[in-house]
Amino acid sequence: MPGPRHVALAAALVTATALAAPGCKKAPARVTTSSTPGPPRARTPAGPPLPAPHQLSQMPDAGAFIARPAEILAGIDAYVPETPSLAAVAEFTLRTQVPVELADKLAPQVVGDRPWAGVAVAGEDIIALPVRPGSAVADALKNFPASGDFGAVELPAPTIDSTPHDQKPPGPRLAWLDGQTNNLVFADTLQGLATSRELPSTYGSRPVWFTLGDTRARAVSPEFPYARVAAAGQGLHSLDIHVLEAPGKPLPSSPDLGAGALTGMLKVPELAVGVSTRWPGHKKAVAEAIKQMNAGVDRAGFAAKLMLDPLVDQAARALRRWNGRVLLGSGPAQHLRIGLGADDPAAGFRDLVGCLRTLVDNLSLARMFADVPGASFKKAGDNPTVYLLTVDGVARHVPSVGKSLLDDKGRLRVALAANERAGGLLVVIGPEPIPVVQRWAKAAAEGEPAKESTGDILAAVLGAGPEQLRTLLANPTSQSALVTSALKLEADRPPTLMVLQRKPDRYFAAVRGPEPESPRK
Repeated sequence: MPGPRHVALAAALVTATALAAPGCKKAPARVTTSSTPGPPRARTPAGPPLPAPHQLSQMPDAGAFIARPAEILAGIDAYVPETPSLAAVAEFTLRTQVPVELADKLAPQVVGDRPWAGVAVAGEDIIALPVRPGSAVADALKNFPASGDFGAVELPAPTIDSTPHDQKPPGPRLAWLDGQTNNLVFADTLQGLATSRELPSTYGSRPVWFTLGDTRARAVSPEFPYARVAAAGQGLHSLDIHVLEAPGKPLPSSPDLGAGALTGMLKVPELAVGVSTRWPGHKKAVAEAIKQMNAGVDRAGFAAKLMLDPLVDQAARALRRWNGRVLLGSGPAQHLRIGLGADDPAAGFRDLVGCLRTLVDNLSLARMFADVPGASFKKAGDNPTVYLLTVDGVARHVPSVGKSLLDDKGRLRVALAANERAGGLLVVIGPEPIPVVQRWAKAAAEGEPAKESTGDILAAVLGAGPEQLRTLLANPTSQSALVTSALKLEADRPPTLMVLQRKPDRYFAAVRGPEPESPRK
């Protein structure tokens, strides 16, 4: 059975009715997508009429519809090492419905190119899994007691209790091999089995749909803090996710994340990976930094104070321009991007340029008395205006994690630009930062204005393809090694963008990116 980290994948692919279970044996990483092409064929002639189905709600206690589970798993497997196979997910799901021996027999018969669906309605869980043609499923069920007159059978209690905190032990389940749909259906009642045929028309308008309300969720996890979690979309590449606030329980939040991500700065070419937010604690941090600088100047001698006072004043002005909006990104390889928000980007750029110019002048003066690195600061381009800071001889002072950012002469090169529409300053550190910051500023100037993303709590972009990320995640020996590897990423695919927003009663996240290639059969 899958381990704890695989349970979430299983729950997302199956239904909201099988959300948690004890830890299980690790599943293999291979994704199995084999199935029979074409529409399912009827396995049996029309039989006795079915009971009237339950009346279904668009907002049930729990429910899910996954049109192509194999494609979802293949999309995850492309990026995440050790993704469970389709057979492993099917086995886990079946163990929430039937005893382990039967689950092991049935799992290889479940296919992934037709919908998996389920819903909690009228006090029972209904799950429908598509199966292969043939007699294997019917043979596995034939020795169980019949129930009703249309082919259902009664099964013993399942191995895994899908609602361990509802104070009720799992009871027997009914199973039915529906000859019309070629689905294997599980429910508590004959009416529930018949309701399975209504799931596609009720919930299948989108290839991916999922909902989980607090009543059902707390039967699995008593500490569930939300009123509901819901998702719908075309797939992992195009998905809308809602997390609704429970009455009397404010949504959890982080003191380090505030609304105001620089989302427009992420929508640029060459960015392999990037993330942006606003830091609510920036004013306090800036005030503390200025206090420390002034204290350092006060402890300096008279001559040093004459030199440092103007520099600290300029640095303080530049720091106060920052409004807490920040971006970190990588790409092209060996280039680190930093975005800093400012209410007045032109003034912030002017103050930063003045501060750096004074700093370099003071370093030149200090070299007369001490061994300090040489540095230069000059204008390097127009339209957009770009300045370049170059610091020589710093290779021995730079930690290993940052050495890939130096050029072939061991110099640290930092290019600076600003844009009003982008909402701040753009900084690139790397061997060839000038053309990178120029392209970044031009793209940001034509993209989404910063004022339109003031409600974005978090924005992230991924432009690196699956092969690069699998290599990055496969051997994370240390945090510094992970950062070093991340700085080598290249954007080799259209980007996927994720944006998180806080609404009055919920969190809302949207994922948009290129549709993944269909998995190979």
